[in-house]
Amino acid sequence: MKKLILLLAVVLTAGIAQAQDVKATSVPDVVVSKFTSLYPGAKAEQWKNTNGNYETKFTQGGSKMCVVINTSGSVVETSTMIKESELPKPATDYIAKTYVKKKIKDACKTTESGGKVKYEAVVEDYRLCFDNNGAFVKSEKCKK
Repeated sequence: MKKLILLLAVVLTAGIAQAQDVKATSVPDVVVSKFTSLYPGAKAEQWKNTNGNYETKFTQGGSKMCVVINTSGSVVETSTMIKESELPKPATDYIAKTYVKKKIKDACKTTESGGKVKYEAVVEDYRLCFDNNGAFVKSEKCKK
C-alpha cells in the first residue's frame, strides 16, 4: 500500500518539494465541484497545492487514483494504478531486458488533459517512464 501511494505521489508531483497540504475548506469551490462531478461518491484523501493546481488521491471503482485540477476547474491529469499486465508490451519487454529477474513493484497509467497517455513502473528504487506505445522515455531514482 505504501508503494502505491509513493508511486502516485511521484507521478503527479515531480516538484514534490513545492507541494503543500491544504485543508479541504481551502480548496476552491470550482475544484471541489469538478472532483465531485467526475467522481461521485469518491472521497478526496488529502488535497495538495502543487504549482498552483490542486491534487488529491482517492479510490474509484476499486482503483487507486489521483487527479490534478487547476483553479479553473479543468483536469490537468489523472493517474490510475494498473496491473503489470496492463503495461504496454514494449514497456514490460524493456523492464525484463534491463532489470533482469527484478519485479515490477507498481505501475500506473497517466492521462494528461490533452489526452496524451503515459505509463510508469517502479522497479527496485527507480521510476521508469514510458510513452503511450510503451517506448522507454526516462528513469528516475524514487524519493524516499
